[in-house]
Amino acid sequence: MAADTQVSDTLKKFAANVTTASVKERKEIFGALKLCTKGKELPEPAIKGLCKLFCLTPHRYKDAASRRELLSVISQLAETQPDILVTSLLHSLLSSGVISKSGTPSKSAGSAAFIGLSWTCLLVPAVFSSPEKKEGPVWKKMVEVQSLLVADVVGGAKSTAQKSSLKHLSQLWKENPGLVDQYVGTLLSLDPSPVTLAMLGVCLDFCTAQKEKATIEKHKSAVLDLYIKSVLMSKTKPQQHILDRSSSFLRHVSHSEFKDLLLPTLQKTMLRSPENAMQTVSCLISALTLDLSQYAMDIGKAIASQLKANNVQLAEEAVQAMQNLAKQCSDPSAVQDIVTHLFMILGGSEGKLTVVAQKMCVLSGISSCSHHSVSGTSSQTLSSAVAVMFIPYLQQEVHEGTLVHAVSVLSQWSGRLTVEVPSALLDWLKKAFSLKTSTSSVRHAYLQTLLGAFRGDTLAQASDLVPLLLQTVEKAAAQSSQHALLSEGVAASVLLSRLALLETQSEAKFSNFWSLILDEKKPLLTTEKFLSQANDETLLTVLQLCERLFLDHAHRFNNSQSHMYHRATVAVILSRSYRVRKRAQQTVRKLLSSHGGSSLAHGLLGELRVVINKHKVLPQDVLVSETGELTEVGRSYNPPRVLLDALCLVCSSTSQWGDSNEAEKMAMETLIVAHHPSIVEVRNDIWPFLLRSMNLKTEEFIEKNLEDILPRLLEVNTDNQAVKNAVGALCGLSPSKVLPRVMSHVIEELTRPALLHVTREEYAIMLTPEGELYDNSIIQSASKETSKKGNMKRENKAYSYKEQIIELELQAELNKKKGIKEELQLSSKQKEMIQAQQDREASIRKRLQLLDSDLQSAVGLLEAALIEKPSEITMELPAVLQVLLPLLPSPLAAPRLLRVYLDIACCLMPKHFHFLAKLVGHVTLRLLKPECDLDPAWEQEDLETAANRTILLLHHHTVPQRDNKAADVAPLSAPAFSVCFPLLNAVVKKSSGSSEDEESQLIRALQVISEHCQLRSAADSDDMTIDENGPELLPRTSMLMLLIRVISTATPRLQVLASQCLTALCSSAGGEDGCTVAEQQEIDVLLEGLLSPCLSVRDAALRGLCEMEFALPTESSEESGLSLLRRLWVTRFDVEEECRALSEKLWESLGLELVPDLCSLLIVDVTHHEEAVRSAAAEALSSAVSTYRDQAPAVLGLLTQLYHEKLYRPPPVLDALGRVISEAPPDQWEARGGIALALNKLSQFLEEAQVTPLFLFFVPDALNDRHPEVRRCMLDAALSALNTHGKDNVSCLLPVFEEFLKNAPQDASYDSVRQSVVILMGSLAKHLDKNDPKVKPIVAKLITALSTPSQQVQESVAGCLPPLVPAIREDAAGIVRNLLQLLLESDKYAERKGAAYGLAGLVKGLGILALKQQDIMSTLTDGIQDKKNFRRREGSLFAFEMLCNMLGKLFEPYVVHVLPHLLLCFGDGNQYVREAADDCAKAVMRNLSAHGVKLVLPSLLVALEEESWRTKAGSVELLGAMAFCAPKQLSSCLPNIVPKLTEVLTDSHVKVQKAGQQALRLIGSVIRNPEILAITPILLDALTEPSRRTQTCLQTLLDTKFVHFIDAPSLALIMPIVQRAFQDRSTDTRKMAAQIIGNMYSLTDQKDLSPYLPSVIPGLKASLLDPVPE
Repeated sequence: MAADTQVSDTLKKFAANVTTASVKERKEIFGALKLCTKGKELPEPAIKGLCKLFCLTPHRYKDAASRRELLSVISQLAETQPDILVTSLLHSLLSSGVISKSGTPSKSAGSAAFIGLSWTCLLVPAVFSSPEKKEGPVWKKMVEVQSLLVADVVGGAKSTAQKSSLKHLSQLWKENPGLVDQYVGTLLSLDPSPVTLAMLGVCLDFCTAQKEKATIEKHKSAVLDLYIKSVLMSKTKPQQHILDRSSSFLRHVSHSEFKDLLLPTLQKTMLRSPENAMQTVSCLISALTLDLSQYAMDIGKAIASQLKANNVQLAEEAVQAMQNLAKQCSDPSAVQDIVTHLFMILGGSEGKLTVVAQKMCVLSGISSCSHHSVSGTSSQTLSSAVAVMFIPYLQQEVHEGTLVHAVSVLSQWSGRLTVEVPSALLDWLKKAFSLKTSTSSVRHAYLQTLLGAFRGDTLAQASDLVPLLLQTVEKAAAQSSQHALLSEGVAASVLLSRLALLETQSEAKFSNFWSLILDEKKPLLTTEKFLSQANDETLLTVLQLCERLFLDHAHRFNNSQSHMYHRATVAVILSRSYRVRKRAQQTVRKLLSSHGGSSLAHGLLGELRVVINKHKVLPQDVLVSETGELTEVGRSYNPPRVLLDALCLVCSSTSQWGDSNEAEKMAMETLIVAHHPSIVEVRNDIWPFLLRSMNLKTEEFIEKNLEDILPRLLEVNTDNQAVKNAVGALCGLSPSKVLPRVMSHVIEELTRPALLHVTREEYAIMLTPEGELYDNSIIQSASKETSKKGNMKRENKAYSYKEQIIELELQAELNKKKGIKEELQLSSKQKEMIQAQQDREASIRKRLQLLDSDLQSAVGLLEAALIEKPSEITMELPAVLQVLLPLLPSPLAAPRLLRVYLDIACCLMPKHFHFLAKLVGHVTLRLLKPECDLDPAWEQEDLETAANRTILLLHHHTVPQRDNKAADVAPLSAPAFSVCFPLLNAVVKKSSGSSEDEESQLIRALQVISEHCQLRSAADSDDMTIDENGPELLPRTSMLMLLIRVISTATPRLQVLASQCLTALCSSAGGEDGCTVAEQQEIDVLLEGLLSPCLSVRDAALRGLCEMEFALPTESSEESGLSLLRRLWVTRFDVEEECRALSEKLWESLGLELVPDLCSLLIVDVTHHEEAVRSAAAEALSSAVSTYRDQAPAVLGLLTQLYHEKLYRPPPVLDALGRVISEAPPDQWEARGGIALALNKLSQFLEEAQVTPLFLFFVPDALNDRHPEVRRCMLDAALSALNTHGKDNVSCLLPVFEEFLKNAPQDASYDSVRQSVVILMGSLAKHLDKNDPKVKPIVAKLITALSTPSQQVQESVAGCLPPLVPAIREDAAGIVRNLLQLLLESDKYAERKGAAYGLAGLVKGLGILALKQQDIMSTLTDGIQDKKNFRRREGSLFAFEMLCNMLGKLFEPYVVHVLPHLLLCFGDGNQYVREAADDCAKAVMRNLSAHGVKLVLPSLLVALEEESWRTKAGSVELLGAMAFCAPKQLSSCLPNIVPKLTEVLTDSHVKVQKAGQQALRLIGSVIRNPEILAITPILLDALTEPSRRTQTCLQTLLDTKFVHFIDAPSLALIMPIVQRAFQDRSTDTRKMAAQIIGNMYSLTDQKDLSPYLPSVIPGLKASLLDPVPE
């Protein structure tokens, strides 16, 4: 039951959708129908219904696929229910309108019948397989339907469908022998109808082809009988296709059958209704295979009587019938009889012919007889006899039209004269020209007759006509505007040019003739006007003339004369008439293959090229008027197809010349013309086709002649579409040779700097028409002046000033309305200014127009290549993109490049991403903001949204997500990525990544880039071709620049992502398998990155360089090698340990060696604007000098010289009134600071001789620099030099200092130098004997200098003091007291801080015991507890800080005593005290030993348990300060600290919580590992809110790729999270924790990890026993 409902549903659906237009739907419904009917029997009504539905399809299904589907359904039904199917289908075919019932079948009826026939052919073998089935009504019905269908096919279908149908039938008859016989029998048994004859014709054709004579003989009489009854005796006019098919059996008719059966009926029917019978008779005669001479007169008279019929159609049919009859007669007397009979009719034997048309028709009948089959001499006799018969008629006829027709008929007969022209005719021809009745057109007809009659053997007889012919030509020359005379002239010229070859003729006779027709100054027969208006016959005569001239008289031509006739020949080849063109093609082919054909071919090609280049393709409605007639334009228009044929014709014989050079010359000349739009419209691959016809191989030809071809294509500056088409075609034909050259030319044009320098104003000037001013400010100011109210009367009672103004304005407005323009009165100076402005604008316009035309031609070439789109173009376009996008800010280039940019985007992106290509293209353009208008439709969406959406789409399609295993996610090819990169670049540069949305957008963008850094070439690709999916074509330089920018500016998380990306990108250019080799540009970007102030950039750049080690230039003799050497050498002394280690490793693996030339180069880096580079360069320079000591003096000289250069600062530029025009340039103090650093490092490598000059440079110049930072560095440098060389040079240096102090002006500007010199003296003093009298004053000066508000001075003094203490031991106690007094009581911050420095210095000199002996500790402890005076508390903290710093480990025992006070100070009410406590805590922690940590920690941890929140907060802050411990101590204390701090985070007091968070942040801030530094905020979140954030944090840790070593602070933050994760209930969390430990284990120091193991291992063990197997 269910099956039945399914069948009925399927049938219903089929009925509803059978007429659908969608091929896909049709396939579906037929598929369903086949499935549900397979092996089932359907009820009869269902089959009938289906057959009706099938019959709806023939007119609707035009595609082969649908028709095949239907056929397969019919064949399936025929297997199961053949009988019902046949009856139903035949019934439906008859009743549904597939068969046309009446009239001639139309095309669509023919096509429908063709399909119906294919169904029936399928059914015959399936249903009527056994002989007994081939009888009875169904079989008869089948044959009848088939015969109707065949009649329709033969009458209406296309020739291909006809052939196909006949093939179906013959296939059927071949497979079933004897079947055709049954068909014929059955057909003859049907009701007699002419329609049956079509099918009978097909059957008998098959029998003829298969040589089944017996079948034909068996049925011949019956068929003939049917033919006579239904066709020959038909009362209506039979249809043409029935007549055509009747020839199939008429060809088998014998003489007796014709004589007995057909002839009597034929005569009878011609008498009864000639208008119905004439066509039938005509077809009958032509179908017979008998010689009809014996019956000629019988039939001929019957036809002849109809020649003068008033029915035009009948008369025309009679003419044709007469021709068919003549063709079947080979007896001359029979033909002559008919002609004589016709001349008698003409003479009025059957009544006088009064109507012109009747005479014409009879003449046409005589003309028809000239197609007789008589041959040999009897033909000459017949023709002579007939030709003479014309003379009497021509003598008496006066009507011009009839005469012309009669002469042309004579021409046809006289053309068959081969031996001689009868003298009577010759005499008549001479006479005829002078008759009154011989008008111009009659004369022309006679000339054509002469042309036909006199040739070969008969030519000599025409000698007497020469004067007459010459006279005709001269007459034409005299009246060259009369085209009728010219036509005569052409015909006469042809005969004359034939006669000129006869030996009997003298050359002199013809001299005038040659001078007339070969006069190129005044062409006679080849003017364009004459040729365009000439009729077909004249054109053919012109062709004959050209043929004769080129073949027989070529020696008479010079170049321009031959051009004239080349042009005429081309005009004939391009005639509108097909008949003329066909003849012309035959003639030209003959000419081209004759001797000298090549020069003719070049000449014709030159003329044809002129025609084609002027040609434009016009639409049909311009050419044809609404009535269907040709318009004026249409008459003179050459259809493109004709031009193409002409081009092929001209090149057709090239291969026959056997000269390959000539062929190549032709190929070159046709190159551009063959790509003209008019030619391409018809056929776009004509040029390769022409080359093949010339026996040239296209690829080889292009390769061989490339250097000749390219200038023709690339140096053409016109906007020539043919050239563009040619470029496109050649790029497709020889992409490997032509395309790279075209693209490099385009790139060269697009990289012209002038394009970028065009301003908006210049562009606007270019757009302003010639002669108009763009900047008309002069005219405006002039018009303002004239409109000033100059001629106004003085104000009086009659005229107020206001009224006058109103009046003037009113006047101006009226003038404007009337259109009166006021003439501007310009002064001569204004005129001069306008002229100058015009000249300036004209020169700008000219320059820009030139630029624009070059740009247009480059863009045109690019567009042509894009239209052709050879597969290799994807290799070339990324480079074009890189030069194209920078041009968008140019107002001239931008509008030209928009479209081509979008085309490139669509070309490079894969087909299925076409939508994405357009989106990326338009959004990129919006982001780049080109100097022109964009498509407003694309600007409706907000730009940020659009950019975000595009990146999301790109990310979705190219970056595989962890969760979905989508198959269609794959990276783009490198060229496609180069389209998307500008978008990513613009978005990443624009965005700061500060908000969460922005950051996630940037992450996506970077992930897309990262994915494409992994591209690798296929292993099997050869070296010659570039693999699109490899990294070769990535825009690597731009990518590197972008990534370095991200690393230097973005948030840590993005930095890490960008660094990984950069490393991957560099490894893709490292020369490994599937990688490419980096180019110098990329290496330069990375070397530039080494100069960045940002550590991450330097680190990433170094890692990148390590990846592309293979590609690095190591030759120090070359510039590139030297620059690498220099950068790496400087980086080996980087401020960061990690960079130093990396560059050291790279240096060694590259095997680089230092060269002396490097020293002078390093000086440039010493003055670099980045601090990090300066300090590294200073180290590097000193190290280099230590290797090459001989370089030291030169380097020192260069540095001091450079210092003075950098010190000079040009004054600001002022104008005459003292106003600043441009500011002074900024002071280059950084560079001078760098020089100081270098001097500092270099000092140890100096010779003795250089020490004094160096100090003379320091004092007073360098130490008195205008910038405090430089002064500080110089002082450090001077101290460093002193420490190295002071001992040996005391005697030289001390006088220098003393001299300065004595002579220096007592001026505030010298204070800083004085202090510095004092410190230098202090440093020098330690080399003096302690009893030396100079020491004490120096110490006094040093103590005074402590009050200087400069930390550096105070530090330096503190450093100088300890060695000098022995010399002043007795005064020490007093100094200490003074300092303590200052420290605790002074108002000035600097003095207190200085006193702390001094005190620490003295204690260091006196020894640790001094703390007790001088009561220092007790005084300070009292000070720190002084609740009233904050200065005393602050001073004491300063002192503790300095003592820690100066004494280091020695001060440790006291630290424990200081701690409780320090904790209190953290919560002090005074801000200054809290800050001092902070600094003190850092100093304490920095100097703790491992033992010290053990001493301090317990007391701090105990303090956490205190009640007082201040103490708690203090101890938390101290714990945070432990982050500043030495790294060794840090790893031992952090495992205890962090857990305590996390507990504090839940404290009841907000400030304690905040302190805890701040402390954790401090610990986070000293992390050295960049990957963990990037995710510190996430780790801190997880510590702060473990329940909510642990999961995300673990996920982030898993996603992080660790490259760097994991230090102790990192572990301290990570491990508590992991420990907590092991206690989590969720399996996922525990799984992640275990994975993280596994990932990190290899990258940590064992001693850092060991404190955490006891707490982690139980968790790991528990996980091992976890019930979930993962």
